[in-house]
Order: sequence, then C-alpha cells, then structure tokens
Amino acid sequence: MAPKFAPGSDESSMTQKTDALVQQHGWELDAEEMGLRKTFHFKTYTKALDFLNIIGVRSKSRSHHATMTIKPSSVEVHWTTHVPRGLSSKDIDMARYCEEQATEIGTVEKGQGQNCHTGKAA
Repeated sequence: MAPKFAPGSDESSMTQKTDALVQQHGWELDAEEMGLRKTFHFKTYTKALDFLNIIGVRSKSRSHHATMTIKPSSVEVHWTTHVPRGLSSKDIDMARYCEEQATEIGTVEKGQGQNCHTGKAA
C-alpha cells in the first residue's frame, strides 16, 4: 500500500517520514491510504485522557484536528487532511508529536491497562 499524498506534497520526503512512522512506531495507513492511524495504550484512563488533551491542545493551535476515540486505557488517533485531500506534512508532524507525548506519558502493551471496573490490568 502506498500513501496518497495531498497535492503539492514533497512525496520523496514524506514517503521517508511515513515509512519511519509505520515501520518504527506501528502507525498504519487508513483504508483510503490518505491518513495515518494508531491506537496508544496507557496504564490508566487518566493517562489516556491526559494524552487526548495534550494532542487536542496542539491540534487546536495548529488548526489541524484528528479523529480521536478514547476508551478506558487507550486512545485511537487518526490523522488525515481534508483540504487538499490526502496525507499531508501536517498529518506526519502531528503523528510524530503523538509519539513524543505518548513516550512522555508512558504507554503500555495492549491489555496492560487498568480495567475501569476492577482497577486491575485488563
């Protein structure tokens, strides 16, 4: 699968950056190949919420918004550009920012977060 970049993109540079996100950090192209998505797992709901809020503040300041879904110990993030349509440098920059912030907050493997009902690992 090859990404479909937004018109006017530097495809060579963006291909390298996209490949790094996919191969080194586990990001995936979306079904349309025009965006990046990843689920980040955290120990607690509070850490997941902190991550969501930090990304939300940065995306607001950059006027570039992701679709984010929060669950008790995870946040799914999907970056894509709507105008012009396709994967853009904004998406790649924000995906990289997500990686930085997730490292700061501390991620865990899927299933290692606390269950919201018992407080024990899911």
